[in-house]
Amino acid sequence: MLTHIQDFLEYLTLERHLAKQSIASYRYDLVAFQEFLSEMGRDEVTEITRDDIYAFLADQQLHGIQEKSLARRLSAIKGFFRFLALDHVIAHDITEVMTSPRLPQHVPEFLTEEEISALVNAYQSDTPIELRNRAVVELLYATGIRVSECCDLKLAGVNFAEGVMRVIGKGSKERVVPFGRPAAKALEQYLQKGRPELDPLHRQPFVFLGKRGGRLNRRAAWDIVEQGGVIAGIKKKLHPHLLRHSCATHLLAHGADLRVIQELLGHASIDTTQLYTHADTSRLQQTFLKFHPRAKGGLDLSPES
Repeated sequence: MLTHIQDFLEYLTLERHLAKQSIASYRYDLVAFQEFLSEMGRDEVTEITRDDIYAFLADQQLHGIQEKSLARRLSAIKGFFRFLALDHVIAHDITEVMTSPRLPQHVPEFLTEEEISALVNAYQSDTPIELRNRAVVELLYATGIRVSECCDLKLAGVNFAEGVMRVIGKGSKERVVPFGRPAAKALEQYLQKGRPELDPLHRQPFVFLGKRGGRLNRRAAWDIVEQGGVIAGIKKKLHPHLLRHSCATHLLAHGADLRVIQELLGHASIDTTQLYTHADTSRLQQTFLKFHPRAKGGLDLSPES
């Protein structure tokens, strides 16, 4: 996709004669779109749908992007897809009927704790690949790290003694993230019994490796989660970011402070983390029933009252 973006930018420069500042804005918006799609396992422009575009806009809103900037990003995407259609890269312009961002309040979807249990138990055998797959799923849920952070995790960044790991997040920002016993157990089993067969010469610094011994890529990690969901019989459409949402929602449901969750997830703004409170309706209801003086008995609306 990056190659097509570069071709589009050259078209805007050489044929449309746009100013450097405008080209820079197009590049910024389209690279953000490409990175979002890559996280979701979408790398080919022919695979992209209108729902993917709406999902990107909703994700941008989730991260505090204002309506004016969202409209600019949609405009850049529409221009890009018009170019792809004119260049016969795609059969037709899927953005042709799109007029304005569809921006309802976005509440992150998440898995229940029962679905999480089924997912982490989907990979049961002791083969190197299944040991790796189980460790990936356990770690994504236990820590809430992004799929790119999981793939980039290095052996030197894991500290079993303290139960923490160092990850490099957006903007090359480093943070320390704790992980619990189930994730530690799955990770240790993979490192002891699975990874040595994938990297017998110990050349790779990365924790998670592909079948050929190279660094695990994001698409492969996406497949691990998706296939695990199929094995577990989960009907929802699974992807690594869903485990991040589930981690945050379950932390909140069990009483974790919002600021702590913000730090764990590496959110730049508390507004992003705040949206998980909308997903946790059960905790909201329990708090209401426990503390509101009229919650249990209901309001007395009789004429004598």
